[in-house]
Amino acid sequence: MSMEGKISDAYAQSFPQRRSVLLGLLAGAALPILPVAAQSAPRRGGTLRVATYTQSTNDTCDPAKFVQAGDYMRARSFYNTLTWIDGDGRATPEIAEAFAPMDDSLKRWQFKLRSGVTFHDGSKLVAEDVRFSILRHKTLASAAKQLVANIADVKVDGPNSIIIELVTPDVDFPLVVGTYHFSIIRDGTTDFAQPNGTGPFRVKEFKPGLRTSGTRFDDYWRPNLPYLDGFELFTILDPEARVNALLSGDVHVVNELRGPPIDHVQNSSVAKTLVTHTRRVTGIVYRMDLEPSANLEFRLAMAHLIDRKRFLETILKGRGVIANDHPFMPGTPFYNAELPQRALDRDKAKFHFAKSGVGTTPVEVHVSEASPFSIDIAQLLQREASRIGLNLDVRRNPSDSFYNNVSGFRPVSANSMHPRPTEGMNLNLSWRSGAAWNRPRFASPEVDKLIDQASATADHDARKGMYGRIQTLIYESAAMTIPSFISYVDGLSNKVNGLTALPIGPLNGHDFANNAWLSE
Repeated sequence: MSMEGKISDAYAQSFPQRRSVLLGLLAGAALPILPVAAQSAPRRGGTLRVATYTQSTNDTCDPAKFVQAGDYMRARSFYNTLTWIDGDGRATPEIAEAFAPMDDSLKRWQFKLRSGVTFHDGSKLVAEDVRFSILRHKTLASAAKQLVANIADVKVDGPNSIIIELVTPDVDFPLVVGTYHFSIIRDGTTDFAQPNGTGPFRVKEFKPGLRTSGTRFDDYWRPNLPYLDGFELFTILDPEARVNALLSGDVHVVNELRGPPIDHVQNSSVAKTLVTHTRRVTGIVYRMDLEPSANLEFRLAMAHLIDRKRFLETILKGRGVIANDHPFMPGTPFYNAELPQRALDRDKAKFHFAKSGVGTTPVEVHVSEASPFSIDIAQLLQREASRIGLNLDVRRNPSDSFYNNVSGFRPVSANSMHPRPTEGMNLNLSWRSGAAWNRPRFASPEVDKLIDQASATADHDARKGMYGRIQTLIYESAAMTIPSFISYVDGLSNKVNGLTALPIGPLNGHDFANNAWLSE
């Protein structure tokens, strides 16, 4: 098989919702960029009002610090990346109009840049801007530090071309540089109070923890986009208040519907839901270097106390897939079906709890609305734990400080993980030793080695074996109790058009800015 064929096959197998056999990396790189909206004759104008479920004083426009849904929405509104992802999980052109490996080693990749791309301050994008945007993550406390660790260098190859050299081969690399953290900024940028990108909107107002607004960038490189005159992004914390704002017409879009508000929208004549089936998870994380969570027997007791079926059916209303305490979703190409499926088992939980020696000492479980469904998960665990003598003390924490001060900082806490385009990217960010979002402090040299090996091969069967072993090691560690993969459910006014389900996040993969339009 040719190298293009191998890469095409690897892309097809790496994403869970393929709809067709992909045409190959180079063919993909030649695809035109089209708006996602399927409706004819989109209407121009209007300001889209979006209400999210969480924002904080740590909200940012600095790509190195993106960690929450609002950050990703700002990323797609104010910036662009070299590539983007389509509904088949394939890397497609964005600022790079074409890209390809330079040889069979998969360690040198060339990206040809579009000409005529303009920053919001009027300057023209050049290759040095792209080089700076990528390499800055190596010297900062960046959320993408683990991803950029595999980049050895970025070389300018003329005004409209760069060559990226990798430390180890990566068949999925074009998808890596399409993630939010690799948003392109001007060379030398240090101030992000007024972000200067190449995206569809200029910043109009940015007040961390309060609101973000943007106005159309008239020199945007995509013809006829964006359709909107502007957007407003702000928070309504209460779920009922959020959906009431949608149904009353005060907002056009609400992010993260849960429970009864979903029914309110679906039964409405003025709004609709957008359901995105993804590998998103919320679970309970156990710090493996703190007590009592460093105790494997305690973690195994917790793993057998969660009623996964009940969580899926009663809390999620079936909008998800039961998980098995590792980040691979059933039905995806690399899923290890040989691992026993964990379920509620009070006898096993009691056995492991007795061996743990934790006793009746209260164990705090820290949760927050910032981690969707974590309160429900903790309450299910607390109910079952009481039946075996385990005293769980569920502590609710404010949303605005949860991820910076609580999640992964306390012995037992909730964490939510947004889906990533590839299994390797997800593992690199959340499960590799020392990774920025490795909240349990899970550390396995074998897993680290297998991540690198899987990224370096395009052979599906070989990758499946490597990823299967990784699942076994994470499963056996019981480092995180993950009851289910969780679909996103967003609410849209019937006036909102152009948005589809893209399985890397809500609202078209957080990319409403490039696609939404309002009917009258």
